[in-house]
Amino acid sequence: MFALSYICNALVVTACAKEKDSAFVTVRIYPVFDGMQLILDTENYTNEHGNLLTISLFRFYITHLKLHVTGTSDYVTPEGSHLIDAQDTTTCSFSFSVPLGTFDSVSFVTGVDSADNTSGANSGDLDPAKGMYWAWNSGYIMAKLEGNSAVCKTIHKAFEFHIGGYMPPYNAMRQVNLPLGETITIENGKRSTININADAARWFAHGLDLSVTNSVLIPGRAACEIADNYSGMFSISGSTP
Repeated sequence: MFALSYICNALVVTACAKEKDSAFVTVRIYPVFDGMQLILDTENYTNEHGNLLTISLFRFYITHLKLHVTGTSDYVTPEGSHLIDAQDTTTCSFSFSVPLGTFDSVSFVTGVDSADNTSGANSGDLDPAKGMYWAWNSGYIMAKLEGNSAVCKTIHKAFEFHIGGYMPPYNAMRQVNLPLGETITIENGKRSTININADAARWFAHGLDLSVTNSVLIPGRAACEIADNYSGMFSISGSTP
């Protein structure tokens, strides 16, 4: 039943009588593992290397979100950075007003750009108190994944991946482009919703075996390889016209 709720209605357009003079898009992010609801701390999962694991923390930044339509200019949302935290469902949904038009894809960046990394103290989702800032490195952590696995040769069998870095050659920002499958038409008085799965299983693609690698906590080649992996964790969860 839960899985069905995840694959229905990637684009939902419903009339909203009180908003006749405005149009809004809501983006909802669903943390999953192999397409099923991600349950922190208690649920066991198996990655593609056969590692049995639990996940205790799953966070990442989405920035520079755009709506696109082929052959026309893009619409860049006025929102800045969004910190998605699987432990707090209120962070997994955000809305913004949009111009009227028809869009066929969405794009965004995973991570925080160099301007925000070097602008000093920030607020909102970029507040260092959110636990996504390296004071020692003067930079943001783009994404975090933590948990436990019996194959980890660490205290408490823990694994930790804190991925960051904004300076070449180890820039961990990644561009994500997602076709919507069906075009979405923004009209007066209507509200649209784009549902996106974020699949934590993708972190373990291309050789990330916990029995070999269980900790990446600084910018570098290993961090960039993991960023390459999780940039592919996003998908539109389904669509209806």
